[in-house]
This record gives sequence, structure tokens and C-alpha cells, in this order.
Amino acid sequence: MRGLARRLIGVWLMVDGALTGMWFSGLADSLGGRDAVSVTMMAARVMVAALSMVAGWLVTQRRPQGTPLAVAALTLIAAFGLFSAWTGVLPSNLDPSFRGPAALLQAVIAAVAILFLRFDAQETRPDGTTRA
Repeated sequence: MRGLARRLIGVWLMVDGALTGMWFSGLADSLGGRDAVSVTMMAARVMVAALSMVAGWLVTQRRPQGTPLAVAALTLIAAFGLFSAWTGVLPSNLDPSFRGPAALLQAVIAAVAILFLRFDAQETRPDGTTRA
């Protein structure tokens, strides 16, 4: 069961990174008409998407580096989602009335995933075996 949950978290991170990269690459031609804060936030979110893809791969492969990178990526994804819903600085294709609840749901799921990864990391020995 824990292996399936780790794989789902890893796949979620990789899919988030890929979809975010595709979304923002489609918006690249509009960067000239945006303010500096929006462009900076978009560039930062794309960097988090790259981190997310790497972390997702490492989590699915059960590498020890995967857990801290995934925790960082999940924290940043949740923070960007909540900040964007609050300020509207990042572009979104969601209706404005759904941005807050969607960001809150994403943050809650990210928090649950972080708790699971931290618990799983504590239960796993350095040689890869689990404690009884």
C-alpha cells in the first residue's frame, strides 16, 4: 500500500511539472505584455515544475534524495497555488470563483503527501528495507 502511495505522489509530481511546463510555454509569447512581478513569478513556478519532475522521478524510484526534494516541491506548489489564488499574479484558466477552493484543495493534498513522505522516510532504513 505504501509503495502505491509513493508511486502516486511521484506520478503527481511529474505530471504537475510536465503540465505546468506546457502551460507556461504556451504563455511565453505574452511575457512582453506582463509586469515584472508576474514574469518573475512565472519563471519561479517553471523552476518549481522542473524540481517537481526530478523529485517525482526520484520518489518513484525510491531514491533517498526524493523525499526532501518532493517535500520542497510540494511545499512550493502549494505556496504558489495559494499565493496565486490570493493575488492573481499567475495566469490561470480557472473561473475566479474556483481559484481559491482549488488552491486550498491542492494545498491540503500536498500537506497529506508531505506527511506521508516524511512518515515513510522515518519508517525506511538506509538500506531500503522497512521497519516492522
